[in-house]
Amino acid sequence: MDALIITIGDEILSGATVDTNAAYIAKKLISIGVDVTKRCSVGDDPDDIEREIRDGLDKFDVVVTTGGLGPTDDDMTKPVACRVFNTHLVEHRETLEALKKLYKQLGLTMSDAARGMAMQPKDAILLSNPLGTAPGILFDRDGKVFCSIAGVPSEMRAIVDHGLVPYLRKKGTGRVILFKNISTFGIPESILAAKLKKSGYTPKNVRLAFLPSYAGVLIRLRAEGADASEVERNLDQNFKEIYEVVGENVFSIDNRNLVDHVTDLLREKKVTVSTAESCTGGLIAKTLTDVPGSSEYFVQGVITYSNDAKIKCLDVQAETLEEFGAVSEQTCRQMAEGMCQLAETDYAISSTGIAGPSGGTEEKPVGLVYIGLADKDGVVVERCSFSGDRDVIRTKTTYTALNMLRIKLLEK
Repeated sequence: MDALIITIGDEILSGATVDTNAAYIAKKLISIGVDVTKRCSVGDDPDDIEREIRDGLDKFDVVVTTGGLGPTDDDMTKPVACRVFNTHLVEHRETLEALKKLYKQLGLTMSDAARGMAMQPKDAILLSNPLGTAPGILFDRDGKVFCSIAGVPSEMRAIVDHGLVPYLRKKGTGRVILFKNISTFGIPESILAAKLKKSGYTPKNVRLAFLPSYAGVLIRLRAEGADASEVERNLDQNFKEIYEVVGENVFSIDNRNLVDHVTDLLREKKVTVSTAESCTGGLIAKTLTDVPGSSEYFVQGVITYSNDAKIKCLDVQAETLEEFGAVSEQTCRQMAEGMCQLAETDYAISSTGIAGPSGGTEEKPVGLVYIGLADKDGVVVERCSFSGDRDVIRTKTTYTALNMLRIKLLEK
């Protein structure tokens, strides 16, 4: 089965609302073998909605819409569905009773517009909405499945999980789609691809995608077929061949992101960390403490932007700052040493650099960053040259620092 997802609403097209519904629906459909090959957005104009639905039913086995099922005049999905399937709206008793109960609980009088929520397309299969009043609407005709779902994310998820997915699973999709991920860091996607090509590897009945981010490059393998065991064997074989080539750059094969991987290691090894930041302005500490339970491993962080702060808080030597400058390997080293002693942690991370957009020189351009990592054995400092705007440089610095810590933790 192939599927089209249509997100409905002027607010989606204008950018006022970010469409997260389509991503959730796609993930759930693919998990049961329904391949989402197209996603689109359309405004609240009924003619536009009808055109997209009819075109989708001509080309796809499954068409799912989300949005436009509310009680206001701009909610046009139900009337359009009636036009497409040559039916009309009738009052649905169960929905009406649920509405009456809700308004009674709220101490409100139900308006005619609200009562209109009980009007549903005749002959449609209605999918229960346990978190709202608008049920999902499903038509299964001539080998095509159409389903319209509420746009409120929590309601959408409930209808998809408890209505649409079970219906399609029972109907049978005739396909298995499986994925495997290889998470890498410190190597651009172009070089990863070149390494694989040079090794002689070619994808064998899988689709390969390189998904870059500031937290590394994710290599995603996708395999599909009618037999689950065969699909899994094929996926495993390709995975093994790729890992043999790029393994030194891999930090995860179990779908954990870099932050989770590092913080899990900190917990497993029962060690602590602190941070001394300049150019990152506390972003390293924030990233480490965004994880619930971070008090198990994170002790303290300081932001020492000025030279005086570096001297007073971290015992950086004035002579070091005068001779080498704040952005230097020497200063970065003393920041990490000072933080490790101050917080009495197993590890301390330091960062100093020029995040821009101004402040760079020919000798020390924007994007030059030094990252330090101290432990009982000493300090290692890495010199980095990052491109991008201020936020990008800070983000790249943060993830590079976490990867340095990851490598050090794996050595223990």
